[in-house]
Amino acid sequence: MAVGGETGRQQMSPEVEKQVDILIVVTGLIVGTLLAAVLALIEAFYSPLRIGGVRVPVSLVMALVTNPLLVWFVISTTRRRLAALLPAAVWCVIWFVAAGRTSEGDLVITQNNWVGLLTLFAGPLAFAVGIYISTLRQRVAASHNGPAAGPPTASRPTR
Repeated sequence: MAVGGETGRQQMSPEVEKQVDILIVVTGLIVGTLLAAVLALIEAFYSPLRIGGVRVPVSLVMALVTNPLLVWFVISTTRRRLAALLPAAVWCVIWFVAAGRTSEGDLVITQNNWVGLLTLFAGPLAFAVGIYISTLRQRVAASHNGPAAGPPTASRPTR
């Protein structure tokens, strides 16, 4: 590593910088996927939660808040929107497995559980919304930084 200019900061060589970048991307994807798995398990086990005989939609709220945040985290660390599909797929697989019966006949997401069924529907939708919002943000940023952001051009006067 060479010492950089007047600031006294060290600069990495391009090879080391590329390796560090790859490490950050891979680590971000792994952490995002593991978080998706853990959150899916927590949400699945909280779906039958009742307080005073009334179902409490803790898992639904968690999915609606955390799934778009997982998308943001994975896209921020990997700089690839397609990478957000891996945590979404892991979350969906865990929820679909939890919606089925075990070999003993037990259910994690019990029958007549509106919270579990709504979370099973809204969770993937929250991932999709997160990916869509990131796409919109990228397009808006590109339109502000693109060739259209140059000097104004003469336009025809309106009548």
